[in-house]
Amino acid sequence: MGFQFVHIETFSRKADKQGRSVAFILQEARREPTACQHVPHPLPPTVIHGISPVDVEALHDRLVADAATVDKSGKTRRLRVDQHTLCTVVSSHPATMDMVRADGATAAAVADWERRTLAWLVGQYGDRLVSVVRHEDESHPHVHAYVLPRDDPTLRAKALHPGWAAKDAAIRDARVVGTDAKTANARGDTAYKKAMRQWQESYWQSVGLPCGLARLGPGRRRLTRAAWQAEQSVARTTGMAIRAAEQAKHEARQTNAEARERVVVADVREAEARAAADHAHAAIADAKRRLGDAKRVEAEANQARRRVEGDARQKARAVLAQAKTEGARILAEAEARAAPLRRVGGWLGTIWTGFRGVEARLTAAADARVAKARTAAASEVSRAKVALRQEAETAVGAELASLRRSAEAAQRSRAAAEKRAEKAEAEARRLLEVAQSWADAERKARGDLHHEQQERKRFQAMWAEADNRLLDLDQRNFRPR
Repeated sequence: MGFQFVHIETFSRKADKQGRSVAFILQEARREPTACQHVPHPLPPTVIHGISPVDVEALHDRLVADAATVDKSGKTRRLRVDQHTLCTVVSSHPATMDMVRADGATAAAVADWERRTLAWLVGQYGDRLVSVVRHEDESHPHVHAYVLPRDDPTLRAKALHPGWAAKDAAIRDARVVGTDAKTANARGDTAYKKAMRQWQESYWQSVGLPCGLARLGPGRRRLTRAAWQAEQSVARTTGMAIRAAEQAKHEARQTNAEARERVVVADVREAEARAAADHAHAAIADAKRRLGDAKRVEAEANQARRRVEGDARQKARAVLAQAKTEGARILAEAEARAAPLRRVGGWLGTIWTGFRGVEARLTAAADARVAKARTAAASEVSRAKVALRQEAETAVGAELASLRRSAEAAQRSRAAAEKRAEKAEAEARRLLEVAQSWADAERKARGDLHHEQQERKRFQAMWAEADNRLLDLDQRNFRPR
């Protein structure tokens, strides 16, 4: 594995000394023949973010047409053609396109590098990053990013360049305190180098290091082959450790998310079980209430039965008393009629005997009426008893059967809910154990990463000296890909 390459430049509508303008750069991006003569077999670019180069140019021209500046006299003027209005970033991978096409592992590494590069660009420029394209028709895979300062009414693209922005700020600060132009410019150059070093370091921390790329190449630092190979080995090992740590973090987060989700499911199921248990308790309470109602109905039925029996006995007694009273009246009348005739002789004995027969017949008739009344009252009481008893037994039996069914259903629901709760709790415990194992793996990966970072610090001194040499040549050095 080699070292990283990332470069940033700004352009205006007016061509520079190399003939490069905004229009030319975007023509080269979309592979127009007049602008890409360095490419033997041009291929259309692949847009991996935002809009196409054609749309970038149209958007740029609209922004320029709407933009304006205010001069020293306070007049509003249109933008100068030599003002830089487009910022571009190019990043290249050290693997060749032949290696990418022939080796799946290399292709996967390049895809990871491209994903990290795009994420870094989005983090650096946000909505101002309008397009990123991939070119696959040169020796090395590389991407071009196009940034427009569309949140700036004056479209100052150099404000997006970390080096130029730092230099302008340093010169302004120096001139404010009365520093001469030469010293102010020197301070600006120092600020430029520092800002570019930080920019390159940011890209390396986010992209180069996780991809196993060295910060700088061996040539400019005059490294021996053994030192360069050792540095590459450290970079590869560190990149592998970072990727392993990221994978462990991702899997741990995913496992924790699944565990949390399952815990939530377990809580829901536990709540359902509790609700089912509450429902069962409510059903049991309702069953007890219904049983109480049934007992109360039975008591009322027994009370009604006793009241009917009492009424029947009272009616029977009244009929009997009436029969006795009627018999006594008839006998009294007979006695009264027979008394004057008793003084007559024995010839009236036969008549008296007849009266005695009449008395007997009347008494027998009264007794028959009383017996009949008693029989009717007893039959009515018996029928009332049977009807009331059957009605009470039917109502109580139905109510008891319904209560038994409700209680059995509530018991089944409660048992099922308890089983679901036990299963959910066991699953939650298992997931927590898995999450703990992933956390242990993440801690181990962090330890390995810390060890690799300690190894990397051994090379910081060599990189710092080489940084200064590289950044002195940064504005005019461009390694084509």
